[in-house]
Amino acid sequence: MTAEQFKAERQRLGLSQNAMSKRIGVSLQAVYYYETGKRKVPEPVALLLNSQRIYHRLIAEKGSD
Repeated sequence: MTAEQFKAERQRLGLSQNAMSKRIGVSLQAVYYYETGKRKVPEPVALLLNSQRIYHRLIAEKGSD
């Protein structure tokens, strides 16, 4: 997951950097570093966000049935 993808996902979720840090269990500084590319987004964080996105998409699809 790139820095741009991470930031876009946070914005899609409507979360501040602080709220995102709490959701994924990292420091606020880590979120800033992920978004600016100073640190690579760790694979477990990327997997967590991807799984949440897939889950919410499935719920939305099921609700439209």
